[in-house]
Amino acid sequence: MKRVLVVGGGASGTMVAVNLIRNLTQPIEIWLAEPEIKLGRGIAYRTTDPNHLLNVPAGRMSIFEDDPKHLCNWLEVGEGEFIPRRDFGLYLANVLNHYLTKNSNVTFKHYQQLVTDIQKQDNKFYCSFDNDSAESFDLVVLALGHQQTIIPKELESFKHDSRLIVDVWKQKIDTSQNNVAIIGTGLTFYDVALSYLAANPEAKICGISRNALLPSPHLRHREPPIPVPNLAKTSAQAMRDYLVQSGEKWREAQDGIRHDLQEIWANFPDTEKRYFFDKYFRWWNVLRHRSAPEIDERIKEFIASGSIEIISGSISQITSSSESLTLTLDTGVELLVDQVINCCGNGFELSNPLLLTLTKTGLAKTGPLNMGISVDTKTLQVKNSAGQIVSGLFAIGPILVGELLETTAIPEIKTQAAQIARQLISA
Repeated sequence: MKRVLVVGGGASGTMVAVNLIRNLTQPIEIWLAEPEIKLGRGIAYRTTDPNHLLNVPAGRMSIFEDDPKHLCNWLEVGEGEFIPRRDFGLYLANVLNHYLTKNSNVTFKHYQQLVTDIQKQDNKFYCSFDNDSAESFDLVVLALGHQQTIIPKELESFKHDSRLIVDVWKQKIDTSQNNVAIIGTGLTFYDVALSYLAANPEAKICGISRNALLPSPHLRHREPPIPVPNLAKTSAQAMRDYLVQSGEKWREAQDGIRHDLQEIWANFPDTEKRYFFDKYFRWWNVLRHRSAPEIDERIKEFIASGSIEIISGSISQITSSSESLTLTLDTGVELLVDQVINCCGNGFELSNPLLLTLTKTGLAKTGPLNMGISVDTKTLQVKNSAGQIVSGLFAIGPILVGELLETTAIPEIKTQAAQIARQLISA
């Protein structure tokens, strides 16, 4: 019987498993290595706060390419609704259980251990786990999610101070504090600010980011993407110019680019990729990672009432006393706060211990711009240090950022999951 190991049980890994189980007609053994008790959650969907909504409408969040209304039918919601992220995590887990009970060909094991090493000998992958056990598999899928949280260097020396929350998804936030600074003003800022103010309506939150840019909202009714003219695909500057010139239709124009972005990115030389990433990627993400309209409205209400203030600048210095923290910004502004929450997101360079091990041993190599790992973009099979395809070793999701750039959202990941599942079945 063929044995498959999926490394990581967040959204990406669960979607691979579901697509595989759903379409199997031959006996197979699947191990899903994930230390967490609950599958399908990962960083994004482990929240229990109903204020945390998906930033994509339900009509585009089905996990099946061939059944775009699956989520809407499963949860009985409208295509334009923005559902709580916790509900999407439950959806992933429930769909997995549903297909496990329907397909008698599957032997499934949720192995609650971390994979520490993978070695390939002949046609087998020998995988080590952090409980000192080891198993061999015929096929392996790396679904490791995001890299570690970005910590601004000015916060490094304070990361053990209880008044600094370095990782909002792993640390408990003390919501009793009334003066709070949040570093970063993206969608995670929205989540944290809404949760905080729900728990402590008297709090004042100051959001700090370099450009003081907030996510743009989705429209209530999504218009279809606009096909991208060839000229806009030729360079980072041409792509930006096209979006700027699209005026009020920028959403539809960007959605069109997003549809073609992986191909556009692949055709860029490394110099152009670096130019786009350094100069325009932050701007691109502000437009790309949109908020639910109702969340946008609530944030604007809090800004109007003074509960939330947005300030442009970067932290140049932090000083502490027993009572408070003083943040000095590069603009000269000083803020006296009780707590600092880091919402700068996750990095792109490798920090996952397993990936670092695999690149060190040569079974994998880093992707373009030293971001993520390198894969054959047609099959999503990993490339080794010599640039050769490692047959039977696949990768999915955010760890493909260097190769694909746009690879962190469900619309892209479900395509990758279906593509990998088809190859696992036929291997």
